[in-house]
Amino acid sequence: MLGAGTVRAGEIRNTAALRATVPGGPQVLIPSNTVTLRAQEPCTPSVTPDGQPGAARVISSAAPGTILIPYTVGVQGDQGGPVTLNASLLEATEGVQVRVQDSAAADARELTSLTLNPGQSREVTVAVTVTRALTATLNVNLAATCGGRSDSVNVTQVRLQPVAALLLSHSVTPVLAQPGDEPTFTLTLPVSVPAGGSASLTVTLPAGLSYVPDSAQLGANGAPVTATVSADGRQVTFTPGTVSAGQTLTVTYRARIGVEAVDGSGREQDLSATGVATVTGPDGQVTRSNEASATVRVTPGVFDRRATLIGEVFLDVNGNGRRDPQDSPLAGARVLLASGVQAVTDEMGRYALRNLTPGPWLVTLDRDTAPFAPVPGFGPRVADVFALTRLDFALQQPSAVTGSGLPSGASAPMNTTVRQGPLLITRSVSPTAGGGSVVTLTVSSARPVQDVTVTDRATPDGEARTFALGVLSSAVTLQYVTLTPAGSNDPDVLWREP
Repeated sequence: MLGAGTVRAGEIRNTAALRATVPGGPQVLIPSNTVTLRAQEPCTPSVTPDGQPGAARVISSAAPGTILIPYTVGVQGDQGGPVTLNASLLEATEGVQVRVQDSAAADARELTSLTLNPGQSREVTVAVTVTRALTATLNVNLAATCGGRSDSVNVTQVRLQPVAALLLSHSVTPVLAQPGDEPTFTLTLPVSVPAGGSASLTVTLPAGLSYVPDSAQLGANGAPVTATVSADGRQVTFTPGTVSAGQTLTVTYRARIGVEAVDGSGREQDLSATGVATVTGPDGQVTRSNEASATVRVTPGVFDRRATLIGEVFLDVNGNGRRDPQDSPLAGARVLLASGVQAVTDEMGRYALRNLTPGPWLVTLDRDTAPFAPVPGFGPRVADVFALTRLDFALQQPSAVTGSGLPSGASAPMNTTVRQGPLLITRSVSPTAGGGSVVTLTVSSARPVQDVTVTDRATPDGEARTFALGVLSSAVTLQYVTLTPAGSNDPDVLWREP
């Protein structure tokens, strides 16, 4: 037997009783405990705002473009679960796409479903992308479904008006020029104003650029265009006349590059001319374009004031400070400036430091790569660098010692001769008083050869020293210094026949 108890919303209480009759005896009533039955409300999605087609919220926007519509999706009832989302247009429209995404950010991801707990909600965004100019009213709907229940009508009305956009472009030819040049600038304007109108293009020139009078013309037929120049010469306004919808207006003009475009550093400079266009319609409405810039890079050309410092580093046999035939070039020596700029001497002991600002520079040698005392007056010093300046480093020839004067572990001079093809290489090693060695390589050829590369090591396991010669037509002496005793070694040589 079931007895109905107290009933509340979503809840039923029941009590059962067992009645038993014993033969020849009394009836026995055995009650049970009370059982409460709770009805679970299923997952019920809810979308806000919940506009209807005839009573929806209204958003006005321009087209083309993207309209972002915020919605809130929640779950009511006693159960949660996955909620499926679907955005659509009640009336399909060409050039319009809609989707649900997880936010209004530019990198938002598409969202087709989300999982919510009972009472939980989340913000989502419906993105409406319009790819063409359009006058229309769009009914955008977001439907949500969870289990067998749905909230299927949640409409937002979007009213579109076409954008009258003027997209101006600005270019220059050539993009690399020098003072005195007159590069040609081109302004291009597709006219998208429905009724057309009177066009005006204004260009602002930077210091260093000046408009060339009477150079403006229409790109299509070369007809002259009226140009009005401001008092300071920085602003030029072109008035080509009336334009019609759908027309593409092209105006070219020239600008002269002045010497003031190059600063004292002699570095390349970028000069940008900025243009903007307006079209005034028959009704007096003015439509303005974007700002468009064209940049020309100016090189100093003949006005280049940058300086170059060249010179040689050599072992001065007679100590006169001049490069004589018997002197030996010092390859691999590092020449340093106070600014940190550096150069390494080639196989002939030559170096070059370019693109220097004219003026005084402290020039020194790296002692690790040139461990010799300078000839008096030819060591580190200040050079007044201008245009092409020469500064040589004359170093004292290290004295070779023999016999009992040899340092401990040093040996007498060692000579090696290697012949490969037309090339003959004589290698000699002379110990120095400081415990190091001077290695001299004399390279000659029976006939002219090209791209000669000589590689030597102070010891068989030592660091390779490489010398490159472009053309070898006469004997060349190469020399390097080691801080420790050098041993015997056969140099390697590569070359190319002309």
